[in-house]
Amino acid sequence: MSTLPPDPLLRAAVLAWVFAVGAVIGSFLNVVIARVPVGESIVHPPSRCPACGAGIRWFDNIPIVSWLLLRARCRRCAAPISWRYPAVELLGALAALIAFQRHGLTFAAAAELAFVAALVALAFIDLDTWLLPHAITWPVLGTGLAASALGVAAAPSLRSSALGAALGFAAFALVSIVGERVLRKEALGFGDVWLLAGLGAWLGAGALIPVVLFASTQGALVGLAQIAAGKGQPGPAAEEPEASDPPGTPPDAPAAPVRDGPAASPPSEEVASQGPASEHDGAREDDDWVPPRHAVPFGPFLVLGALEWLYGAHALASLVPGLRPFL
Repeated sequence: MSTLPPDPLLRAAVLAWVFAVGAVIGSFLNVVIARVPVGESIVHPPSRCPACGAGIRWFDNIPIVSWLLLRARCRRCAAPISWRYPAVELLGALAALIAFQRHGLTFAAAAELAFVAALVALAFIDLDTWLLPHAITWPVLGTGLAASALGVAAAPSLRSSALGAALGFAAFALVSIVGERVLRKEALGFGDVWLLAGLGAWLGAGALIPVVLFASTQGALVGLAQIAAGKGQPGPAAEEPEASDPPGTPPDAPAAPVRDGPAASPPSEEVASQGPASEHDGAREDDDWVPPRHAVPFGPFLVLGALEWLYGAHALASLVPGLRPFL
């Protein structure tokens, strides 16, 4: 637990600093979400508006604040800026505050914040592109094992971490392969398999079943809600926005400025299918594959389940006694 200074002003200053650091990390996550799926550098070129090409000045790139002051518009061309950018920045800030509250200013807090930040990036990338890039999932797996060896991961031991990584990969790789052979369609993408291995490394073997249970239950509820709303019918995915549009921009919306690079929307099917599977673990071998209309990928639900277990395992186990053996 954090030990805040007794002085109210100093306490407020520490919390404000932690919040600001987290918001800056969230701003960087916007870069990752936009550029990693299309193989662009996350450090160059500097942020610019894809609508007019103007560079984003530092005073227009302050997390959360600049979006509010600009009223979600580019200063130069007035094209809209998606709400997702301040939302991701706010998520980064909240993750930093929670890590600080749980661990104080320690290496364990930094490790937890890095883990949660990677999960946030993966969730939004999967929502946009149906891809979970190896450039993120593999480091999540490796750093989970390393953090467990150093005693700063949520896994109770390095043995549990290694077992969780192995079981997460092997068990769900089997589900993916058997499901595809039996059902003649993708049952679980291999991007999800690598993500589960990473979650097992960070959270331990005992967390796998609760995480998958939470993810499956919540995913099913969202699917049922879509069916009830008349949006659950199968069919080709809706036409994707241009590559310069920010995430969530409808196909007929004007190009919008983003502070994290020129490619904040899902890559086209052609782009998604380029390159070997080692570059994009969600890349489809079948170039004709398109997600069902209104469908939601499984990755964000795995992330949600992992965060629920990370932050609330003991509280959840007290409410549901059947979860206690997995602590």
